[in-house]
Amino acid sequence: MQSPAECDEHGRVYGGELLKLIDVSAGLVAAKHAGGPCLTISADRVIFLEEIRVGDVISLSSAVNRAWGSSMEIGVRVMRQSRTDPLGPETYCSHAYLTFVAKPSPPPPPGSLLSLTDTLGLTRPPKPRRAQLPELKPSSLLEQKRYLLAGRRRAHRIKQAKENDRRNAAFREQIYEVERESRQGAAAAVDEQFADRAALLGQLQVELLSEMFMRGESDVRVEGDEIVGEIEGFVEPVRVKKALVDRAVLEKGHGGWHKISLATDEDVDRAAGHTTRVSLDPHVQAAASIVSSVSFEATLSMGLWIVRPQHCNSKSILFGGTLMRWVEEVSTIAARRVYPTASWSSAAIDSLTFKTAVQPGEVVYVRAAVIKVFDSSLEVAAVVTCEDRNSPSPKIREVSESFFTLVAMDPSSGRPLKGVLRHVELPPSGPVTELASLAQKRRDDRLLDKRILQRVYA
Repeated sequence: MQSPAECDEHGRVYGGELLKLIDVSAGLVAAKHAGGPCLTISADRVIFLEEIRVGDVISLSSAVNRAWGSSMEIGVRVMRQSRTDPLGPETYCSHAYLTFVAKPSPPPPPGSLLSLTDTLGLTRPPKPRRAQLPELKPSSLLEQKRYLLAGRRRAHRIKQAKENDRRNAAFREQIYEVERESRQGAAAAVDEQFADRAALLGQLQVELLSEMFMRGESDVRVEGDEIVGEIEGFVEPVRVKKALVDRAVLEKGHGGWHKISLATDEDVDRAAGHTTRVSLDPHVQAAASIVSSVSFEATLSMGLWIVRPQHCNSKSILFGGTLMRWVEEVSTIAARRVYPTASWSSAAIDSLTFKTAVQPGEVVYVRAAVIKVFDSSLEVAAVVTCEDRNSPSPKIREVSESFFTLVAMDPSSGRPLKGVLRHVELPPSGPVTELASLAQKRRDDRLLDKRILQRVYA
């Protein structure tokens, strides 16, 4: 049963929370088939068909679709029992395909003589043996369909692996370049701000001393061509050129007062005759109050987490589902840069591959940016890296890249918002533009898979 802690402010279960359950369910099936511990390697595609609300009861069924050597594909189907209709039929709400690899088995312990020669460096200890999974033989028609489709997905992954790695590496470098430029711009803004503060402080000193001088206070005195005053908050006496104070006194006039003219009754009546037509639709008002486009750089968001033991499995390796939850959080932040008042709901994940294991104590960095906006949804590209800050020479390691699809929902009605999302301005060329050009194809493939899932598994 889904609790409020696992849901957003509108009572919808976070996609990341569901991904954590999917990862655990698939991991149990993988470990059972392998006869030992397994690691999540990739989430080929996760599709959310229907939202899950607080109080709903969900059931997950996982099965091994196919096994190759030491790896296997696990299919997970998620069914939902509505809290408002507990006696009604379950509805099909999500499906996921995850690839797991069985951990190598340790070699048998060496004898006393080999142990001694290994310690002395005369021989090398044997390497762990690669796991060999039992072959899976489909029997029913449904199992045969799963078997064939799993082979098709694996062939597609292998075929696209090198090209995807090239694109993702170039995209990652452009993300880092955008970050560097952003930091340089922020540093320049700080320098400019400090310069402005120094000028503002000088103006404030002249203002205070001129006021004190005009009132004839005893804390102000003239020393040569300077006026010296004791001002509260300043340790040393403040010194200002007398010419600056004289100019300020002349500008202020006697007592520092300026005569201002107030609006007459006729002016108020005349202004009241001008009315402005205002739409009552809050989303129309919100769309009118923001600009029509936002730059790709402005959507770039980053989050970091320190990996704790509760984030990891029994082998002290970060859960894939936990990482997917973090990616969803940062992707949602990036999506809000496009339309802040919408309630964003996860719709799908594409091509999430885990390249390295993350352990407790390491720092995980998640960067996400919007690369494509559709009618009521958008696609976010996310890059995950990690490093061990406790190491004397920390090194950044690549963890994963993925594409998140999120849908903009009306917070009050719960329906998708259409035609109000801001356009994202991409660089004229480069890796970001190349990735964005393939977003429509990913969307078409996703919709095709959705139709197949509904026909085969629902």
